[in-house]
Amino acid sequence: MRTSLFVRRKPVWGDLALVVALLAVPGCAVRRTTRVPPSQIPAPAREATVADLIAKVNAQSEAIRTLVATVDLEPTAGSVYSGVIKEYRDVRGFILLEKPALIRMIGQAPVVRTNIFDMVSDGQEFRLYIPPKQKFIVGKTEFRRPAKNSLENLRPQHILEALLVPSMDSSRDKYVLEEAEEGWRRYYVVMVLEPREDGELALRRKVWFDRSSLEVARLQIYGPQGAYLEDVHYSSYQDFQAIRYPSRIEIDRPIEDYRLAITMVKATFNQPIAREKFELQKPEGAELVELGAARGPEVPRGQ
Repeated sequence: MRTSLFVRRKPVWGDLALVVALLAVPGCAVRRTTRVPPSQIPAPAREATVADLIAKVNAQSEAIRTLVATVDLEPTAGSVYSGVIKEYRDVRGFILLEKPALIRMIGQAPVVRTNIFDMVSDGQEFRLYIPPKQKFIVGKTEFRRPAKNSLENLRPQHILEALLVPSMDSSRDKYVLEEAEEGWRRYYVVMVLEPREDGELALRRKVWFDRSSLEVARLQIYGPQGAYLEDVHYSSYQDFQAIRYPSRIEIDRPIEDYRLAITMVKATFNQPIAREKFELQKPEGAELVELGAARGPEVPRGQ
């Protein structure tokens, strides 16, 4: 049985007379034409199947083994939810990455170019050093607890997940394809569903493909019970040593209350990286903060 959301009413002659009178008045019928600049008109939409899109993601994932990049960073601590916005401009960054899980990222302050953070992860544990606060934070990558300073919520693994779109396992995962449209652009959206122990399916990712190029435009990552963990936007694709890769990556972590935009200045793929480059030791005099250790509760920002 269909339920209509529209309520019908009997026509009222007074209403009809008013409409006719308005249409008869010169200038009341307004015609508006919106012209779209040629630069904003996307190329014609391309067709693809789920298998085509999965193959494209997997080919990109297999093509990348390591990454050494110089980047410009725009971290934003705080959000409209916490009521505090603090943006840091002109932060130069350096990223080292080796699959499957090694990553190091250093951020430097504007002008003086002294380090404002240095962080590494091996996929199991992360280490984050914040020189201005002389804090050395250590914890498991899966540990989550919002800190008073949102930049202390930065995790190398968050960056790794954004830089490397995960491959898709057709033997395990299930997929749902839909079409979407935002503004003038059209997208394919592949929802990646993983089977749970109870036999139900859980949403893990949504991968958005720009229909004009079939390049990945957006990645949404979900956790247990459908928690919305990360939203990543990709744009300005370039060719780096035969690797087609976005030069602009925007990361939003709503749970940890921070956003980070990464602009590639220089990127080198698939060159060997010495293992010691992924080691970070606590500097003498720095305060050691072990997340997950027995301690008093840390109050999230804005509360």
